[in-house]
Amino acid sequence: MAKRFPWKRNYLIIPPFVQSALNDIDGDFIAVAATKKIKREDIEAGQYSHAGLSIDGSFIIAVGPTHPPADAGKWSERNAYGWDRKREDWPMVQKTWTFESPNFGDGARNGWTMRSWTKDVYQHQIFEPQGMTIEASVLEDRGGEQVVVKFALAPMLSRSAAEFDLMLLWAINVLQENTGVTGVFASDATREEYISTVALDWQIFPPGNADEVVARLLGSADPTNAADFEKHVRERVRLFEGFEPRAYIRGQGGFGSYFGAQFADDLVVFENLRYGNAVYLLYQDWNEASQRSRLDLLRDQDAHFDRVVHTDGWQDRLVSLLHDKLFERGLRRRRSGYRSKRSGR
Repeated sequence: MAKRFPWKRNYLIIPPFVQSALNDIDGDFIAVAATKKIKREDIEAGQYSHAGLSIDGSFIIAVGPTHPPADAGKWSERNAYGWDRKREDWPMVQKTWTFESPNFGDGARNGWTMRSWTKDVYQHQIFEPQGMTIEASVLEDRGGEQVVVKFALAPMLSRSAAEFDLMLLWAINVLQENTGVTGVFASDATREEYISTVALDWQIFPPGNADEVVARLLGSADPTNAADFEKHVRERVRLFEGFEPRAYIRGQGGFGSYFGAQFADDLVVFENLRYGNAVYLLYQDWNEASQRSRLDLLRDQDAHFDRVVHTDGWQDRLVSLLHDKLFERGLRRRRSGYRSKRSGR
C-alpha cells in the first residue's frame, strides 16, 4: 500500500509514551485522542480534509465525525474492511466442506450427489469492520500560521473488553495513520454510555411477503447507511425467502445497518450493510450469541461461523453454503432449494 500521508504511519507495538499515559489512568474507560499544531497552509491544501478539517477564508471549519479512508494504512484498511487473522497459536480444528458432484460424470443424465471432505485446519479469528471514526475540534486559532487541533477517536475502549491490548494498538494506529499523532486519556464516560457504543439490540420480525419484510427491516433506517441500502435489503430478502426463514432480525438504534435472517436455533445469516463486504453464517445458539457486543460477536474461532466475502460469485457461494447447512440440520432436501446453473435445473 503506497504511503498517503507524510508522517509516520503506525506502530508495531504500543509505544512507551502511550503505555506511560495508560499507566497513569485509574479508570476503566480509555479515550484515544491527541492534540496537534497544524499549519494553516496544510489545512488549506486539503491534507486533513479526510479528518473533517477545512478552511473558509480565515476560519478553520471542523466537521465530523468522519470515517478514516482505507488507504491511510494497514490498520485503517482493517477498520474499513475487517481483518482475517490466522491463528497458528490456536489448536487446529476439523472443518468439513460439502459439495455436489455429478454421478458417473454426467449430472444432467444421472443426477447429483452430495459429498463432503474433512481436514484439520488452522483457526481464523475474524474481526468485522470496526467503524472507528475521527472527530476534529479546533482548540486554539489566533489567526496565525498555526492552529491547535484535537483529534479524537470513537468508540472509546474498556480495559475489561476482550483483547484490550490488541484493540488499543489498533485504535492508536488508526489515529496515527490519519493524523500523525496519537495518545490516550481517561474518559469520564459512564458504563451505560460505553455500552451504548458497542451493544447490539436486536429486533425480531416474523416472516411475511417480501414487501412486508423489507418495510419492517428498513424501519427507522440509519441516515448514515448507504444510498442503495434499501436495494440491498430487498435483494437479500428475496434470496432468504426461498429458504423459509423462521424470523428476520435487525439491529436497532445506531446499528440499524445490521440485518439478516434466522433459519434454526444455531443458524443465523446476517451482515452489516454500512461496511458490508461479507455475509456471516453463525452456528451458535442465537439467544446466547445475540447478547454479545458488536465488537466481539464474531471475534471467535471461525469453527463457529463462515464468512462469505463479497467477491465475484459470492451469492452462489452463499446459496450453496446455506443449503448445505440446512441439509445438515434436516431442514432441507438435497439441492431442492434453488436452480443449479450447471445442470439447468
